[in-house]
Amino acid sequence: MNIELCRKFFASRRNYTVFAGFSGGADSTAALLTALHFQKEYDLHIVAIHFNHHLRGTESDGDALWCRLFAEKHGIEYREINLHFSGTTAIEDAARQARLQHWTNLAADKKMCSVMLGHHADDRMENFFLRLLRGSNLSGLLSPKAEYNLNGIDIFRPLLNFSRKDIEKFLLLQGIDDWRIDSTNAQNDCSRNVLRNMILPQLFKLFPGAAGGVKQSLKVLAQDADFIEGCAAEKFDKNLVKTRIYWQNLHPALMVRILRLWTGEIPTADFITRFQQELTLLPPSEVRKIPYGKDFICFQNTSVYRESAAMAVPEEVIWHLDSPEYVWGDWLFVAESTSDCRVSSKFEAVFDAEKLGDYLLIAPPCPGERMTIFGTTRTEKLKKLRIDSKIPAHYNLPVVKNAAGIIVWAPGIKHSALAAAGKNSRKLLKISAKSAKFGIGFGVN
Repeated sequence: MNIELCRKFFASRRNYTVFAGFSGGADSTAALLTALHFQKEYDLHIVAIHFNHHLRGTESDGDALWCRLFAEKHGIEYREINLHFSGTTAIEDAARQARLQHWTNLAADKKMCSVMLGHHADDRMENFFLRLLRGSNLSGLLSPKAEYNLNGIDIFRPLLNFSRKDIEKFLLLQGIDDWRIDSTNAQNDCSRNVLRNMILPQLFKLFPGAAGGVKQSLKVLAQDADFIEGCAAEKFDKNLVKTRIYWQNLHPALMVRILRLWTGEIPTADFITRFQQELTLLPPSEVRKIPYGKDFICFQNTSVYRESAAMAVPEEVIWHLDSPEYVWGDWLFVAESTSDCRVSSKFEAVFDAEKLGDYLLIAPPCPGERMTIFGTTRTEKLKKLRIDSKIPAHYNLPVVKNAAGIIVWAPGIKHSALAAAGKNSRKLLKISAKSAKFGIGFGVN
């Protein structure tokens, strides 16, 4: 293991705080020593972080004690974080999420900091086969990455080019032969252990030299993946992703990556299939939604947008008109006296103030609601009026009602026949609906 091959990782993090994941295993111990080697040259503040999962009884406590003593011996700041799990069968996923949350908390307090993990070439090879069986694309097959940003955390892995044997040989040369060994790694009760302990040893026994061949393939495939990721980054446009034509013109290899760049989440194979099918259909006038994690990707007319499933729509509120402004969700309502019945957009309306009353109700539209159209006696469904006006569903447009709960105005859609301003009106009130989020009413709509 040539430690100089790790220099670039630390040179680019001069004056950083490096939080080093430290389990006491050979890989994390070697990574910690590597960081220590470059500490003075690059003025690094190294903090060894040991997560005690308390899953192996006295063995877990023994790991924690060994790590603390090792850190003290080498003059490294040491912190132990205790994790406890109960009532869950997905221990590995729960532990991973708990560690990520702690990394996030640690990094939140510092601007120049990174998290260093000790994953090595054997881990990447195991991931390659495991993800191949799950149907991952090229980028997924090549995890974990040497450097990447996750939830705002800068993570790097300096040992990815070294095998487990390389790392153990390095430690022995440093006079260290008592690194900790997780006894559960010998138990073939999970996919990774079966692959590591049974399948890969047998495969490489049957095909001598296959391990080197796989390693070389991973190297050149990583170059291919980097190229495709770069193309996706160049093609990604925060505005164009909201248009249907943009997605229809994308190569499938770029589509999945741009979805990840846009949403911050990795789309599933089922989602990609449904997403591509949707793009072959005629644009819908009504919203069609595809579940995406906890949210939805929505299609309406020529628009594509993301909608949070947990997005809270404000409830009905009372707006006393002696207050000139009222905020409802993403919308600002402004009332002002006027002498002019003209309006500049459908997001403005002028009323006969004496017929309007002292207060209005601002509310989300209810299914089946109808309104009487200005200048007529007919009523129409609000949903139809919205579709005819081609109003995107994600605008969360409210309706304005009188004290009796009857719609007098649907901002962006229609003015009602109720309380309409006329030549006999003695007092006029102009109401505007504005939204900075949607660029309405602030000089950009």
